[in-house]
Amino acid sequence: MSRIINLTGRYYRTIPIDSAAYAEKELALDADRTAFVSLHCWDIGCPGGPPIDPNFCVGMGHRVSLEEAYRIMRDLIRPAMDAARAAGLAVFHVQAESIAARYPRWFTQDVDAPPAASSGEAPPEAIPGHRDAILFRSHGCDYMTRSGLASMDTAQVVASLPDEPVVHQTAQFDRMLRRRGIVNLIYAGFATDMCILNAPGGIGPMFSLGYRVLLIREATLGVECPDTFDERIATRWGIRFIETHWGDTIAYDELVQECARLARR
Repeated sequence: MSRIINLTGRYYRTIPIDSAAYAEKELALDADRTAFVSLHCWDIGCPGGPPIDPNFCVGMGHRVSLEEAYRIMRDLIRPAMDAARAAGLAVFHVQAESIAARYPRWFTQDVDAPPAASSGEAPPEAIPGHRDAILFRSHGCDYMTRSGLASMDTAQVVASLPDEPVVHQTAQFDRMLRRRGIVNLIYAGFATDMCILNAPGGIGPMFSLGYRVLLIREATLGVECPDTFDERIATRWGIRFIETHWGDTIAYDELVQECARLARR
């Protein structure tokens, strides 16, 4: 007998274009074909992680977003993840390659072969040094080696269990999912306007492979600047993009309640 998770999906209806508006639809998901996906939950500024360094704008960027991301992980993502575990859903952790490498059991499983060495040379930069100058202006000088990015890990509050895969490639993620018969992906994590959309294993790449992709609206945050934080401009834009182009968003409370109902069976 199938175990069904009943959820209300929200999307942005674009047609007819003269009366575009939010719309909802009922979703009945086979729990055994559904996974909870934690994406890029980093520990910069979190307990046990690299401290916030005001000289670098990395991770979730500004202090307000770094602090809010930790609150979301602690108060929303972790409870949703635990609810999914209790209901018997598969749980996956999509991470940056530098973090995934800390989990050797999973790091090489199902990964793409490294590309063959190219005999040609990369073209020279159009303006030598311009790219690095802009990146350093945005993130801080030598940010890849001197900031919290160099030592970050998964935030402890949402750490993976030993049997939960930590993946870093889209094709790797796809192979693991197909082997388990999983077709529905429920995402939580960061950042709504960046990695959630297009990072390897993110919503965009997995939608392109035909998966049903869902985002928990409350369990995500965009890279907000101090002047956009109150209105959540980056967050709202990322959510709307997903709802318009790729899939549905769902409510945290409904997911947790449905998982609790399944766990009681």
